[in-house]
Amino acid sequence: MDMGNCGDSKIKRVVECIKRYDPEKIIIFGSYVRGEADEYSDLDFVVIKKTKRRFIKRLIEVARLIDNDLGKVDIFVYTPQEFKRMIEEENPFIEQVIKEGRVIYEKEVLGDET
Repeated sequence: MDMGNCGDSKIKRVVECIKRYDPEKIIIFGSYVRGEADEYSDLDFVVIKKTKRRFIKRLIEVARLIDNDLGKVDIFVYTPQEFKRMIEEENPFIEQVIKEGRVIYEKEVLGDET
């Protein structure tokens, strides 16, 4: 991901904001990952989070955590079950995220919780 220092700094700041949402995983995808980003590009993320909240409520919650000065940031929040189901159903959007995306944060598992 060669985005220059400005892009790297922006990504780190967004990830720090998203981490306050307590996600299981954060995946970045889109033009920044492909090396095609310019000054008009947005940042695209998929967030995996264990939650019982409805989809739209999740989007609102995570969007509120992003600092306004970070520009356009698109974040899609899925539960682990939803993400797995979309993979199994060969959802084109999720297939693209998996193909080009990079996991940039994953929660540590502290022991076996089963």
